[in-house]
Amino acid sequence: MTRFNAFAIHLGISFIIFLFLAYLVVFEWYPGIFFDTDGGWRGMRIIIGVDLVLGPLLTLVAFKPGKPGLKFDMTCIGLLQTVCLIAGTYVVWSERPLAVVYVDSRFEVVTTDDYGDAVPDFSSFPGDYPKAIMVAMPQDLDAQAELREAYFRDRRSLATAAELYRPFDPTDPLFTQDARDIAVIEQREGGPEAIAAWLAEHGGAIEDYRFYTYSTRYVFRYIGYHKESGQQMGFLSIKPP
Repeated sequence: MTRFNAFAIHLGISFIIFLFLAYLVVFEWYPGIFFDTDGGWRGMRIIIGVDLVLGPLLTLVAFKPGKPGLKFDMTCIGLLQTVCLIAGTYVVWSERPLAVVYVDSRFEVVTTDDYGDAVPDFSSFPGDYPKAIMVAMPQDLDAQAELREAYFRDRRSLATAAELYRPFDPTDPLFTQDARDIAVIEQREGGPEAIAAWLAEHGGAIEDYRFYTYSTRYVFRYIGYHKESGQQMGFLSIKPP
């Protein structure tokens, strides 16, 4: 067997593994828009680098027919690739979006890392992952202030306040009465152009829609809902503040 044969075999095996992991990343861990907004593609690059580049390339360099210790070298390469692939896949898995949480006029995507050791059980919430959730803040202003202070002191986002979670409801007054002021959005850089493009795509008047901040690790956008139907319409892309 030549080194190129060994390289081709290693690459073929690695490609089969890659297809399995790619399915998990694209369809299970980072479905739909989350592949772009929450690092799915960045995770794929880690897997590609380890699985399709590192391992096969080491085989191409190290393999030499009849070389003393060849079996040991190939075993070490296989182990190294396996360890790196497991570590990289774990990072991608742990950073996958668990839920899209609405709180304080904004949607925030949360991951396992955001909760530390106290990841809540999302199984009781309807729908597929990432779950659609809203935080029901206390109506009492003093209680709300205490809650905000506690989370600020612990350097935690209110989006991780699992004790206040409830299923997201686009008709809930906590949501419908808390939209962003469209006049403020219009004053942002690129705001008028973005709004014009939105109306060209969706029709009607801008007053027919509600907009909320949608923030992830990699993008900042506004997400729009139709006022009458409560239907999510899509994203209004404007440069972050």
